[in-house]
Amino acid sequence: MPQARVNGVELSYDVQGQGLPVLFIHGGYGGAATTLVAQEQVVRSILPPERVQTIVYDRRSAGQSAYVLTPYTLADLVDDARALLDQLGVERAVIVGSSAGGPIALLFALTYPEHTLALGLPNTGADLLSEERPVGKERRALITRLEREGAEAVFASRKERLRQAPPAGVVPAGSPDAARLQTRQAAVTEALAEVSDADLLRYSTGEIRNFGAYQGYHLAARLGELTMPVCIIHGTADATVPFAWGEALQRAIPRAEFHAIEGGGHGILQWPEAASALRAWVLGKRGGDRVWIRQ
Repeated sequence: MPQARVNGVELSYDVQGQGLPVLFIHGGYGGAATTLVAQEQVVRSILPPERVQTIVYDRRSAGQSAYVLTPYTLADLVDDARALLDQLGVERAVIVGSSAGGPIALLFALTYPEHTLALGLPNTGADLLSEERPVGKERRALITRLEREGAEAVFASRKERLRQAPPAGVVPAGSPDAARLQTRQAAVTEALAEVSDADLLRYSTGEIRNFGAYQGYHLAARLGELTMPVCIIHGTADATVPFAWGEALQRAIPRAEFHAIEGGGHGILQWPEAASALRAWVLGKRGGDRVWIRQ
């Protein structure tokens, strides 16, 4: 993937196809697994390259992009995305934010509505650091410890766990992607066993800085300000971002289109019904990309 220096950070990105620009903001919080073994962006296989210019990139402290070990904010992540579009000469785009990419996409649309043709929100919510879930409390505790104890002390307490591959993603039952996930999981396990402590420390710190970027943003209170077309896609069996959080987005965003994928889990775009819903929405039901451009 090519590299671009935008907003003071080296970002890895890729552009596929031509036509309506769609910027895809990936989920997760970066860290070792995403950098040591490349992750495939499923959106590339969903949107037709003859009609859509799909832009994917690795957020800072993720994948092949630069790791930033000092504090930054959600607004910084939004400005990374905007600066990348500027560099690519894209004035307006459909913004799609999956999972942890969702709050970035939401804030992008709120900050730059004039640059947002439409907003797609697969398996996400407005406050992913919510302490309604134990994982939210754990992440907030890590952010606090990093500031109080320093990166090396926090890393020492996490090192053993960090050398274990995170749980593999979920795919629909019987999906041929199951073998691909198993292969990637084996590669991550091998890479984590061999990576140096110095590199693992950097990945660990970058991941926590990503957690910290989401602090202090109360986007739920601002969802009524969104006026562009919005599409929400959420699986009813999502164990990572609760289905109720997707329903909350629908209630708060005026005229939002909502697709509930029965039995769908996290990584919802791997479910064929979700992929079809996103494709149909992006292409538009009334004449493809001209629908977005007229608005």
